Amino acid sequence: MPQASTLALVLSSSALNEQDKLVTLLTDGSGLLRAVAPGAAKIKNRFGSLLELFTEGEFHYYRREDRELATLAKGEIRKSFFPVVSAAENVFYFYLLAEIVLKTMQPEHRDTRMYNLLKAVLAGREQGLAMDWLLLYFLTWLLRGEGLLFNPRRCSNCGGGDLERAWLRSDYRGLLCSRCRTGERLQLDREELAYIHWTARHAPAEAGEWTGRFAPAELIRILTGKVEYHGEFTLQSRRYLPQFR
Repeated sequence: MPQASTLALVLSSSALNEQDKLVTLLTDGSGLLRAVAPGAAKIKNRFGSLLELFTEGEFHYYRREDRELATLAKGEIRKSFFPVVSAAENVFYFYLLAEIVLKTMQPEHRDTRMYNLLKAVLAGREQGLAMDWLLLYFLTWLLRGEGLLFNPRRCSNCGGGDLERAWLRSDYRGLLCSRCRTGERLQLDREELAYIHWTARHAPAEAGEWTGRFAPAELIRILTGKVEYHGEFTLQSRRYLPQFR
């Protein structure tokens, strides 16, 4: 009999051997769960499309004290996002989102914010919101939730406010005004700074209400670089997105 069950999103699924798959799930309240799905690598198996990327399901599993991995016993789909996740124009964005979560989130991290944020991004794409803006919103809130997002209204050196433009410090730990800048190259203009402040008061479903006018690619690169810098890793999936070419 299964020992536990959880609502979760599938972040990765890969062959473990000829018969089984290794699956990583983001649970709705207990962080990451790594588990073996017995028989899932077979053409005919009991899991079917349950293990597709970002499928939301109810998963039943059990653990043995002498094993690190849980074992999936069964599950059922609560919500399939396959049409939006697998679309050619979306799929590499979702690979990047999954990779970010896998590399930044600690196992057993009991916090629902990441789960809810990903669900909101998925719902936003279903509603037709642009994928690049949803990625930008995700990166902004990821850094904010980790306490790593810089204050878009203050110079981290002199404390000056009302920035018209700012430069990101080489250690990614704050912004500098024009007076404090000493050769930093990564620059944010007024619209980009205003957007970061705006996200603090607006949910992903409201992303289409942003009335500013700037191309999000540069800010996506900056925030992705900040995630990589603080995490001390390189995100492999980003090379497939147009913003990084």
